[in-house]
Amino acid sequence: DQVVETVVNHVGVELNTASPAILQHVAGISSAVAKNIVSYRQENGVFKSRKELLKVPRLGPAAFTQCAGFLRLQHGKNPLDNTSVHPESYELAERIIGELGFT
Repeated sequence: DQVVETVVNHVGVELNTASPAILQHVAGISSAVAKNIVSYRQENGVFKSRKELLKVPRLGPAAFTQCAGFLRLQHGKNPLDNTSVHPESYELAERIIGELGFT
């Protein structure tokens, strides 16, 4: 379990395909919340942004802060959702990207 947890939190997990067994190893996600994430996904379709996690029952702001940087959305609305950049840092990352001439 410790090896899985280390790898999951180092590499990240695709939010739209991960099973509860994998999600529960992400920092801030309990086994109950992992099941809620998968249930939410099954009922509402794929996640389109990390912020959508805040709609998952029992996943509050503190858990979101812990887990968001480890979850990836390969086809999310914001390309940063597929990186290790935490949503708290999106504004700064977007400013740096813009200053470098990228969009």
